[in-house]
Amino acid sequence: MISVVSLGSSVWISDGSELERSLKKAIAVIPWLIVLLVAVATGSALLPPANGPPIPFVTARGEPALLQGSGLYRFDPAPLAREGLVWDAINLVIGVPALVLALFFAHRGSLRGRLAVTGLSLYFAYVYVQYATMVALNPLFPVYIAIFALSLVNLFVSLALIDPPHVKSHVSPRFPRRFFAGFAFLLSSALLVLWGLRIAAILRSGRFPPELAGMVTLQSQAFDLGLVVPLALASGILLLRDHAWGYVLTALTLTFGFMMCLTIPAWIVVPLLQDGKIQGVEAGPFLLLSAAGFVLVGLFLRNVREDPKDEHPGGRFVRASGL
Repeated sequence: MISVVSLGSSVWISDGSELERSLKKAIAVIPWLIVLLVAVATGSALLPPANGPPIPFVTARGEPALLQGSGLYRFDPAPLAREGLVWDAINLVIGVPALVLALFFAHRGSLRGRLAVTGLSLYFAYVYVQYATMVALNPLFPVYIAIFALSLVNLFVSLALIDPPHVKSHVSPRFPRRFFAGFAFLLSSALLVLWGLRIAAILRSGRFPPELAGMVTLQSQAFDLGLVVPLALASGILLLRDHAWGYVLTALTLTFGFMMCLTIPAWIVVPLLQDGKIQGVEAGPFLLLSAAGFVLVGLFLRNVREDPKDEHPGGRFVRASGL
């Protein structure tokens, strides 16, 4: 007998074989491993002494800079360590509970829940590939790699098992897809312009600005331009074509964007409170994009309908159109 089974963020076509039952159990455990490892990584970073007196040093470029000097990020440039601690706090207080909540609703057959788990898998993969490649080597390096790898596995499996026409059929006909596509293009353009100007300025001068003193390269800009921009462009193009995958990619982009819309304002406000400094050229556009992102997340969720027929009374079986 063939059945369609909910696996947290996805649906699974089952033929009842022992191998398949074992595989389903393994896949169902992955997002909970991500929850556990992110809680360990963020909690460890925020344990005292998370802050301490920085250590001055001079980079190979001859730039004066400061190392954090204490805590998990003691060998990192102070500005990078501060961003890392802000990110850790947000991921622990909001990211981990958001993933747990999404898993709870996904297990009950919620389409919003399954899309949220998939989007959060993308988000945590994005976060921890940066921790693994940007943060100075520390005892949590294996944990960063594990979170990145498990998040990618969960993302790929979830995408493979999502039925895009089913997702599209549950989006309201009144959904303003052209408006969402326009925002995706605006976000892509903003990143291209803002990060392009920053990269050009650094390459032209051969030096990092004070807020990046001690950095050796621009990993965040590389990941934004190499991952976020293509994702936003693809979702916008497919939405304009009313393609089913456009709705799936939009859900991923907005879930990922929701977490970044929390993080970016914090990255701007914390230095302002501590140092009285703010990068106005970049801060203004990013704050506006963050505010717009919150509005669009709410609007998208309002337009995704939960079909009661998709949920089995036991909370385990869901119907997927075309299966």
